[in-house]
Amino acid sequence: MEKVWSIKNDIIKETLKDIKPFNKILFKNLNIIFKNSVFLDRDKAENDENFKQIIPYVIFKNTNDQILITKRTKNQSEKRLHEKISAGIGGHINLDDYSENPEMTFFNGLNREINEELKIKDLEELKYLGLIYDDSNEVSRVHIGILFTAQVKNAEIKEVENFEANWLKKEEIENLKEENFETWTKISLNQLNINI
Repeated sequence: MEKVWSIKNDIIKETLKDIKPFNKILFKNLNIIFKNSVFLDRDKAENDENFKQIIPYVIFKNTNDQILITKRTKNQSEKRLHEKISAGIGGHINLDDYSENPEMTFFNGLNREINEELKIKDLEELKYLGLIYDDSNEVSRVHIGILFTAQVKNAEIKEVENFEANWLKKEEIENLKEENFETWTKISLNQLNINI
């Protein structure tokens, strides 16, 4: 059974105090969350709103000032997100990612997730932006996102059966239908001054 790294929702609320959908907090302050996180059975974590599963969420930008945009196909495992448009690449942190250093557990998971999903050419920069805390839907109520941007020369989706992908400029993204975007994508792109 898959185990996923999760944190009690009460600890997040104590740490953040004034919670918003996007929270600019110093990365070092996430150590309180990391040090108190535990591995739970994924089936339990997906249905227990007392916990949030920690998700590294990375928006990829290329040298042509474009952002990698994906659309989840019906082959993708998370049924609640089928046909949704996403700007973020990421996923669950598993037991294989564990390190005695909780921060390394996070980065092991981030590294594994982006390399499972993408063929990356020349990662130039990985920049932390903040924390996504969204309770607007059943998926978000049991997940918390740690948002980064990654500057790359290029990246391609490996799981072409699960995702359609395109590199789009700001104006092209803003012209897409808003109702098709995942809520985390809306929150994240807003931090990059892209209005959807």
